[in-house]
Amino acid sequence: MWQFSQPKADPGATVLAHEGKSDEEVIAELNRQAEESRMTISVSAKPKLEDGKVRVNVSNVAENKFSQTFTLSQDSVELYSSGLIAPGEVVEWCEAPDAHEGSATVTVQGCDPETGAPSGNPQSVAVAIVTADLSGNQ
Repeated sequence: MWQFSQPKADPGATVLAHEGKSDEEVIAELNRQAEESRMTISVSAKPKLEDGKVRVNVSNVAENKFSQTFTLSQDSVELYSSGLIAPGEVVEWCEAPDAHEGSATVTVQGCDPETGAPSGNPQSVAVAIVTADLSGNQ
């Protein structure tokens, strides 16, 4: 009975063998793996709302190795969902007719550059939507 109540090994788990490697070699390999999976996220902290559009300025920086998608949500409602954004591309404005001044969330998902499938964990950024000043003042 005791054997059946024990957790089972995850069949998708990968065991990394570092036998015969120095501590420095192991650290260098782990740092290389971390660098390959790193992704920079760039969004406007205060997106401007104007005529049913929001100036989000979501930028997938050229140094990223992954494509990205993003969603804009407010009041637990998804207002906009992007297509794939390749490294080096920017989405300046998005259509969000139900957006209003106040807190919102931009969630960025890394995607496989070849298949477009989600890759890794999405990252959410809290932003504050503000109404654009149409008078020309900054």
